[in-house]
Amino acid sequence: MTEEELIGALSDRWQEHFADEMARRVCAAEAVGLLYRIAAGPDDRLGTLPKPARRKIGFRAAYVLERVCLRSWTAFLPCAEDFCRRAFPACTDPSARRHFGKIMIELLQRVHPDPEVLERIAETAAEWAVEPGSKVAVRVWAMEVLKACRGRIGWVDESWEDLVEAQAAGASPGIGSRLRRSWK
Repeated sequence: MTEEELIGALSDRWQEHFADEMARRVCAAEAVGLLYRIAAGPDDRLGTLPKPARRKIGFRAAYVLERVCLRSWTAFLPCAEDFCRRAFPACTDPSARRHFGKIMIELLQRVHPDPEVLERIAETAAEWAVEPGSKVAVRVWAMEVLKACRGRIGWVDESWEDLVEAQAAGASPGIGSRLRRSWK
């Protein structure tokens, strides 16, 4: 699968099971590294496409990458270190952040980044969790990342109650559910 073919597939009309099917195709073509570069790299890889098309492709690439990570961990593993060090903290797209948060949860269960990298991951997640414009799903996954950092980073433990309290203020039903079930 070439970069052009992958970008074309990510641009195609949305269909049921899009991400799962694309993840299967990307893994079969051994193109996970290419998908990763599209999802996690600067959008200049998408050339002269209009900004809305670049955002759509970037979001879809992040969604498919999440599926790859969850279903074919070994295919994603070569990207894990760069994801922790660079891509996660650098993500600015509010839609891709949800998928990056899910990927980070999986990574934190399987790998143990060095303390400096883990600190930056937690800082990023805290920013996403309390950013006023963050989407609910981004806030949920950012808090889950922070929950995974508890016991590993002192300031996360010290500020956990404040972070939870910030989420409780005007909580959506999804956040309310997490507050009751797992963020105690």
